[in-house]
Formats: sequence, structure tokens, C-alpha cells
Amino acid sequence: MKIKSWALCAMMFILLLPCFSQKPEDNPDVFGKTAGAESPEGETDAKESASPDKGEARVIYSKPEMERFAIKGESFLIPQEKIHLGDEIRYIIQLSWEGKLGEIEVDEPDPPLLNNLKLMKVIPSNKISPETNRAIAEFTYLMNGLEKGKSYVGMIDASYRLKDGSGQGSLRIKEQRFEILPRRHNWKRIGLVSLSVLGILVATAAIGYGAFYLIKRRPAPAPAAEADVSSPYERIIGELSSMKLFLIEGEIRDFYSKLAKLAKGFLSVNQGEELAKLTTEEILQALQEKNFNPEQRDRIFAILELCDRVKFAGYVPTHSENEQALKELEVLIRNHRKM
Repeated sequence: MKIKSWALCAMMFILLLPCFSQKPEDNPDVFGKTAGAESPEGETDAKESASPDKGEARVIYSKPEMERFAIKGESFLIPQEKIHLGDEIRYIIQLSWEGKLGEIEVDEPDPPLLNNLKLMKVIPSNKISPETNRAIAEFTYLMNGLEKGKSYVGMIDASYRLKDGSGQGSLRIKEQRFEILPRRHNWKRIGLVSLSVLGILVATAAIGYGAFYLIKRRPAPAPAAEADVSSPYERIIGELSSMKLFLIEGEIRDFYSKLAKLAKGFLSVNQGEELAKLTTEEILQALQEKNFNPEQRDRIFAILELCDRVKFAGYVPTHSENEQALKELEVLIRNHRKM
């Protein structure tokens, strides 16, 4: 009789074991609804990403018809394994779908809660995956660790909508926890830096001695005339010359935001500061009323219109379009300065 009682208790324990071992993230209430279940408002969830190397994500959409896009959300950390103090940390959030770029508009998420991390900047981008041929809206969070030890990136929520207004949804990324290891010691780099510093000190001492010797033997030179202050056009051209750095780093939206600002700055110099506060269409109308040079007017309108398409419509320009837009504005300013 005792043996049967013990056997019965053991069987009950085995049956109840999954209930005690269930993880919090296995609970569908964490995200509000179970994938595929309809809410009272008629909302339907997309399937959850099950990749073991990527953060868990849950995508919710408002209409079952949106299943045709096969929308997926995921996040991943770079580097994925060992992160040392001083490393650049990239936390990447992606929403992907089967379709074309621009069909779905994704809002930039609010910055997450961070522990032992400092957010440097957020880089949004849109692209087509060459492996899966899926459209991707991506947000890259560039972060630095503050000190060695445990680190935390909080939950991230973002909303999205179909461009034609027929549906909308939201994306939720689970929190990430990881360890920051002590700083790496790059002895080769330390040696090179030490030699460089030593060389600079020796060169500085030699230059200082030579300057002291020349000052003692020659009379003090007359003060040089102050250099002419560069014109606003030259300052704009100088800023344009550094714009290619945005393209090298893949910061396309930042590139076109800066390009639009410089184009409006050029107009403000010769047509009045009030133009910088107008929309592209309003600027075109104002230039027509001012009898601005038609050729220059059409060229600068084309540049501003391209900037608007990239910033607000999700348009992804080609490399040649980036180079051409930069060159067009520079040539426009140089020709106007000669007039």
C-alpha cells in the first residue's frame, strides 16, 4: 500500500513539473495576447520570432488581411558573444515584411531604459534583404558600456502602419541582459601610441628650441593682418565637403536632413531668412514670386523634393543619386557666388 502511494505521488509530481518550470516569457500575458488569437477589437497577432540567436519580438496588427505581408520583428546585439568595456555596442531592431519598401511606415521607437549603458545615437534605415528578399525597417542603437558588470536594455515598443491607411500595428521587443567584460589590453597599440607620443615630444622640443633661437636673433615680425572672414557661401561649401562621411557610415537620412538644411541656408543668404522656415512647396512658390532664376529654382526644388522623399516617404536613393544631389548643390552655390 505504501509503495502505491509513493508511486502515485511521483506521477503527480511529474505531471505538475512543467507548471513549476514555466518561464515568464512563455506566458502569453507578457505581450497581451496569444499569437493568432483575436481580441475583442478584432486585432490579430503575427507569429513570434523563434531564432535562438535573436531577441524575442511580438508583432501585433489590426486586421487579419495583413497576414499577407508575413510581418516579423526581431532584435540582435553586436557583438553577440563577448562584449568588453570600450567596445561599440550595436542593438538592432528590425521589422521586416514580404513586399516593397515604403508599403509599411514604421515610427522610431522611444529610447529604451538603459542600465550601465550610454546611448550615443539611433540610426534608422530601410533596405531589402538580399538573402530573403524581404523589406526591412531597421533602427540601430549605438551604445557604450559605462563600466564592467551586468547591463540591461529595457523593453522597446514601436508602432507601424500601412501607407494606404488600411491597417496598423505595433512591435514589442523584450528586454536584453548581458555582461560587459573588462577592457581589452592591446599591447601593440599601446606600444605604437607610446612611440608616437615620444616622437611628438622630441619633435616639439626641437621645434621649441629652434623657435627660441630664431626669436633671439631676429626682430619680432609685424602683426599680420587679420584674415578675411569667409563668406556664408564658403562656409556652406565647406560643410558640403564633409557630407560624404554620412554616406560612408550608411547614415542616409542624416545625410539628406543635412543636405536640406544647407540648401535652405543657401536660399536664406540671398533671399531672406524666412525661406528656411517654409516647406518645399512654399519655397517654390516664394521663389516664383521673387522672380528667382528659373534654372536655379528648378534645380534646388529637385534637391529639396528628393530630401523630402527620403526623410518622410521612406525612399531609398541609389549611390549615384546621393553623389548627384551633393554635386548639384555645390555647383549651384559656386555658380551663384560668381554672379
